[in-house]
Amino acid sequence: MSHSPTDVTRTYAGTTALSTSERHRVLAADRRRFALDYLADRTGPVDVEEIAASIAARESDENIAGDDTVQQVAVTLHHVHLPKLAEFGVVDYEPAEQVVESAPPSA
Repeated sequence: MSHSPTDVTRTYAGTTALSTSERHRVLAADRRRFALDYLADRTGPVDVEEIAASIAARESDENIAGDDTVQQVAVTLHHVHLPKLAEFGVVDYEPAEQVVESAPPSA
C-alpha cells in the first residue's frame, strides 16, 4: 500500500512542526516515508539494517528481501535519507552506531 506525504504527516507527529515546504522536502522520497512509517511503531532505537530490511521487503513486495538488496537500501539510508530526516529534527540518527529513533515531539 502506498502512502501520500499527507498520510504520513497525519500518522507521524514528528513532521507536524515543519513548514509545508520542509515537510514536502522531507517526505518527497519513498524511503524516507517508509522509514518514518517503520519508526512510528517503535519506542526505542532501531538498527539501520532492521529498517533497511523492512524497506527492501516493502519495495520488492516480498516478505524477505535478499541480503544485497537490504545492503543497498541500508547504504542509501545511511548516506542520504537518515541524515536528511535528522537535519530536520524528525529522527535522532547516530551514524557511528548505525541506530536511529524517532525524535521526541517538540513542545
